[in-house]
This record gives sequence, C-alpha cells and structure tokens, in this order.
Amino acid sequence: MKLSIDTEVVKLIRDKMQPGDLVYLDFEDGDGPFANTGLSCRLDLSFRIIITPADYPAVGLNVYNETLITDIGPLKIKKSSERYLEENTRLVVNQTLQILQLKGDSGILANNIPILRIDKVIAGGNDGKISGC
Repeated sequence: MKLSIDTEVVKLIRDKMQPGDLVYLDFEDGDGPFANTGLSCRLDLSFRIIITPADYPAVGLNVYNETLITDIGPLKIKKSSERYLEENTRLVVNQTLQILQLKGDSGILANNIPILRIDKVIAGGNDGKISGC
C-alpha cells in the first residue's frame, strides 16, 4: 500500500511536529493507547493523524505494526486498518469543506481527518494532553 500526502497536508502536519516526533495514521477501532471509547459506535470510518514525542510510552503501540514511507517520513499504521484503504491512497485537503480526507482511486475513503498532537500520558490512562485541528 502507498500513502501519498498532498503538499498542503505535509505543511499542516509538519507545523505541529517537533524534532524526533513519531506519526501515526490511527484507525479508531478501540484498539491501542489512543482509543476513544466514546467513538466505538460510529458507523463511518474514522481515521486521524496522531503525533507523539519519541519518548511517548511504548505501552500499546505495538498495534501499529506497519510502517509507510511518506513525505513526512515514516508513518505507523495498524495492519488491520489497511482493509479500509486502497493500494493508492492519498491524504488531501478538500478545499470546499476545508477538511482533510483520505481518497483512493474509487473516491473518498474517510472524511474529516483530524491532526492531533499527544504530548504526554497521565499515569493510569490515555488522558494525555491532546491538541488538534
């Protein structure tokens, strides 16, 4: 699978990054340290870009078991999420709606992809400081 990231999206992501950060394309399926159980009943596909510092606790990150080489560098994803993506997937900005979208050759795969930065984890949970756009 190949993930292309439009130049405008690369800039949006890099503006939130700091040296050494790790980047994830997270599929919200309730698995992993970034799970938001309040979203478990969604009917649409929900992806998000998550940025963490390199020293983010590794507990639970083993679910991100695939690495894609992209214009922002290595991007980790869950192998299980690949079934919702296409061989040629693009992360783009919808200029009309001003939202990020994942697109494939067949059309829109997921809408309204947020970019979240998680700076730390509070002991006992995934209540880290989260900022997004």
